[in-house]
Amino acid sequence: MADLCNDLLLGTVTSPGSGTFVCAESGWVKSDDYFNDWVEVFCYAGTGVGTSGNPTDWVNSTTTLTFEPAATLTAGDSVEMHRTFDVALYNRFINQAIDMVAGEALVDYVDTSIDLVASTYQYALPTNFLYVKTVEYESSTSGLYDSWKPIDNRHWRIVKGSTIYLELVKELYGTPVAGRELRITGFASPATLSADTQECPINPYWVANQAAAMLHRSRIRGNNVDDEYHIAQAQICQAEADKIRPEIRTSIGAARPVVEA
Repeated sequence: MADLCNDLLLGTVTSPGSGTFVCAESGWVKSDDYFNDWVEVFCYAGTGVGTSGNPTDWVNSTTTLTFEPAATLTAGDSVEMHRTFDVALYNRFINQAIDMVAGEALVDYVDTSIDLVASTYQYALPTNFLYVKTVEYESSTSGLYDSWKPIDNRHWRIVKGSTIYLELVKELYGTPVAGRELRITGFASPATLSADTQECPINPYWVANQAAAMLHRSRIRGNNVDDEYHIAQAQICQAEADKIRPEIRTSIGAARPVVEA
């Protein structure tokens, strides 16, 4: 995303100090104070991962950056610099892009938390499900995967209300065997991200372009040179995202909806 926004400079820390570090890579060879009005220096890998600060002084002769709030990084830490948007904004708009396709770019979801109870035919369905494809039951208590047996699709249904239930059709299913697990498979919405270590199942090219388009639009305030730049960049990124969006839609086949569209 930062690359798409022309807002990324990468570097590796050498000679770290409290609130300062040296970065001698060629991309950082700029005149004194060049980075002083940039919005963020952020450590994305290494001992100091997550450290964020505002650049306050750049000395070209020593390639030393001072930033506040003061923190100590470690030699070898990887840092990135941003002149327009900070990491918190990037993260926010990435999650907004994920939310945009929460009902389209579905992910496979499996639940085995429900145990059958004798003479009980309704079970509260886990809230993650948007669609249910198949329901199986544990034919033995051995715990092996091949012990799962499918329940005929005619023998179960979704009952919608304030609580959504998976109901075994009493007249068709037979008698539930107490203690046997149900294995329910279906689709859920992709989760938003809360940590750099989490993976997003949605095409990253779409996410980056859609989030960048929204990020640029958030900076449009009137009619000046900066606004014209953000308008143009938003249009470019949105056009790229629109090309990809049809490809990220999940085919649900004969899966049954859990909630109304």
